[in-house]
Amino acid sequence: MEAASEEAASLEAASEEAASEDAASEEAASLEAASEEAASETAVLAEAASEVEEAAALEAEPPQAVMPAAKARATTAMQIFLSFISMISLVFL
Repeated sequence: MEAASEEAASLEAASEEAASEDAASEEAASLEAASEEAASETAVLAEAASEVEEAAALEAEPPQAVMPAAKARATTAMQIFLSFISMISLVFL
């Protein structure tokens, strides 16, 4: 009878140890999944932050190529206007 109770106690202890190991492995898997999710969220946030920085940099300064082109157009328009005015003044004088 004692051997049976010792064997039952031994089996119960082994069962509890196995359950403990299962719980530990489930917890480890859960922590690993949470870690991967956090890493994924961190990557998404880093990408979003870099996009915001790029957008802010674009808004902060106007493109340099626009300014010379606008100045050239304004100069050309002024030359055409002055040429037209000089032609008209020659006709009416």
